[in-house]
Amino acid sequence: MGEARSDVPRWIRIDWLLVAGLAGLALALRIVAGPRTIDDAYITFRYARNLAEGLGFVYNPGQPVLGTTTPLYTALMSLSWLLGLRDLPSVALVLNSLADVGTTALLYWMGRRLSGSRIVAAGAGLAWAVSPMSVTFAGGGMETSVVILFLVASFATYVAGRARLSAGLMALAVLTRPDALIAAGLLFADMGLRPLLARDGALLGSRLRRLPWVEATIFGAMLAPWIIFATAYFGSPLPQSVQAK
Repeated sequence: MGEARSDVPRWIRIDWLLVAGLAGLALALRIVAGPRTIDDAYITFRYARNLAEGLGFVYNPGQPVLGTTTPLYTALMSLSWLLGLRDLPSVALVLNSLADVGTTALLYWMGRRLSGSRIVAAGAGLAWAVSPMSVTFAGGGMETSVVILFLVASFATYVAGRARLSAGLMALAVLTRPDALIAAGLLFADMGLRPLLARDGALLGSRLRRLPWVEATIFGAMLAPWIIFATAYFGSPLPQSVQAK
């Protein structure tokens, strides 16, 4: 009998091996470094604990003040507490490390798609995998790794022609940290300008119909529940720290 042959093309197997190696390196560096939790992370952890224990989305029970900048990350930490995983610095490290693994893989994919070069793709993934600041942020307990994953995923899916999915991922980025609105503005600016500047479709009405109405609706619909809740509960969806600045 002849040797069994894989149906997966060799070049795809090489890409997968490179991604696996980069992802493994990114994960190992962060887990070995361990938690290096910074002060601000404990604010989010306290909100998460109080939410899980039924005391409300508050730092101090009975005082509805929004002092964390990351509602989605807080909800994830709260879910961890409910599941019995109450060492939140360690939970945050694992979550952030996995997020950085995802970002590493996405950077490789985008580098490969845009350049066609494995060297460029591997360089992009490696730069994030071994970045000292990235490793530090992952262990710091904050939401940085998660918001960067959503941002990169949003841009990657947009490059792949999945604009609606891109809009949804961008909404998750904003829910993770409000300054992601800057990236959202750039994304929707590109979505809006492309049909208006396109040479085909001379009629203005045709171009207007191609504007990102659906994507904008998806983005707004995903943000609306938090905006409504935060406005009713805290008086504003913006954290106190952002308002003070």
